[in-house]
Amino acid sequence: MGNPLIRRLHHNARNPRITGLTIDGATLARMFRAGAAALRAQADAINAINVFPVPDGDTGTNLSLTMQAAAGAITLDDERSAEVVATAAAKAALMGAKGNSGVILSQILAGFAAMPDHDAALDGASLARAFARARDAAYKVVSQPKEGTILTAIAAAADAAALAGNASTVIVLDAVVTATREAVDRTPDLLPVLKEAGVVDAGAQGLYVLLDGMLRGLRGEEGATAAADLGAIDPAWLAATVRTHAHGDAQSGFCTEFVVTGAAIDADALRTRMHALGNSVLVVGGDDVVRVHVHTHVPDDALAHARTLGDVSHEKVDDMEAQFRALAASSPSVAPTEGIAVVAVALGDGIAELFESMGARVVRGGQTMNPSAGDIRAAIEATGASEVIVLPDNKNVVMAAKLAAEGLATLVAVVETRSIPQGVAALVALNTEAPFDENVAAMNDAIASVTTAEITLAARPTRIHDIDVRAGQPIGLIDGDLAVAAETIAEAAHQCVARILAARDASLITLYVGEGETEDAANAIADGLRERHGLDVDVVHGGQPHYPYFVGVE
Repeated sequence: MGNPLIRRLHHNARNPRITGLTIDGATLARMFRAGAAALRAQADAINAINVFPVPDGDTGTNLSLTMQAAAGAITLDDERSAEVVATAAAKAALMGAKGNSGVILSQILAGFAAMPDHDAALDGASLARAFARARDAAYKVVSQPKEGTILTAIAAAADAAALAGNASTVIVLDAVVTATREAVDRTPDLLPVLKEAGVVDAGAQGLYVLLDGMLRGLRGEEGATAAADLGAIDPAWLAATVRTHAHGDAQSGFCTEFVVTGAAIDADALRTRMHALGNSVLVVGGDDVVRVHVHTHVPDDALAHARTLGDVSHEKVDDMEAQFRALAASSPSVAPTEGIAVVAVALGDGIAELFESMGARVVRGGQTMNPSAGDIRAAIEATGASEVIVLPDNKNVVMAAKLAAEGLATLVAVVETRSIPQGVAALVALNTEAPFDENVAAMNDAIASVTTAEITLAARPTRIHDIDVRAGQPIGLIDGDLAVAAETIAEAAHQCVARILAARDASLITLYVGEGETEDAANAIADGLRERHGLDVDVVHGGQPHYPYFVGVE
């Protein structure tokens, strides 16, 4: 008891209601749901400080949606053991994981849940061991761990738990929360980009919010508020969504889902509008975040209406007739088909159509709307093929794709395409008559020949790599790294291509035109690139949101 932090925590915990508390299944369920509610409440604030690796503003949303999936697998009065509750939450988090931060969080929960003693309840020592496993699992899943991130925060949490491990659970978790907060404050000293931007790491901050919420749940604080906050995404709604997808009417067109974020959204009016466009309508959420589900023949109309109310994210549009065909193909009674199938992640209607025309099964998603491991796994199984190649087509989807491929009887290879242009190059290299391994090798060779530029608008003001960026300013990323900040979208595209060609030889440029960009603007950029560099330039109408242009140079 010589450590002043532990002395302080013992003093703070002198409450007969909580001292000596063990964590049974019901208590752990309450903690997880309180943590999920805390993340949901602060998702926008976490998004606002999301600058690493680029200012794309989605870490808070990804962490929140992942934890909401975990919370949906348990109830506040869960009577199962702590191990069973933790395992159910971890499994749901994995299948619902969004983005890199969400996948890492799912592994933190998986490590926490891997209780070798099958604990019915946790005391301080077993809680400390759970945090040690959580830390190890998080570091294991990241091939190149970066300090100053959520990894630093979970490591600090585990160290603090070990130091306080002989105390009661509330003292251990109080030590964890204190140490995590201090680790968050240190992240700018460990990751220079954070200091440049004047913020702490969004992922580390999100973990702190989650753990602080769990501590409040353990103490029984604000229990009613936490439960009310979870009402928008309760298990009944999740179950209704599953039933709607499972028994959807093939005549209903497209299963359309999205999230609207705005100020004082009138959910009742939105629900009425969705009923006018289709059926199987679900509209749930609060004043500022609403999730929508509708079966409709006009998904673009549903999304267009939503954009008049606020920011639309997590868009997913599935052809239900194709879903039913996939369900039949994936039935255990159907033998796997011979040959190689490809599953590709696509952002934008034009890109999805291009991939499908090249023979790929498409999973909708990409930057700002990462598909979950469960989405990708379902697509793999739906191919009915004995051999499947997965193209993530975004660096934030690679980890989810690898997790989706684990434990399947099907032979699956993840070719780590990190952009749409790389995905196209990989598909061009596919030879269905060649052996599986040769195709994987050929695809990897093809993507190595492609350099990608992504043209978008900065989500917030920042400074990265000595580049000052204004909120809303056109920026260009080259292979995922911020390279230019320009005054116009066209100039950002030109500067990126010039930088790429200064570093390598190329013979072809492909311009993928995003949602809202005019044909005249795209042709003007293409003509300018031809004139400046004397190369062939192809124009593809990709229709991707948030990114006016993807540029592939090969």
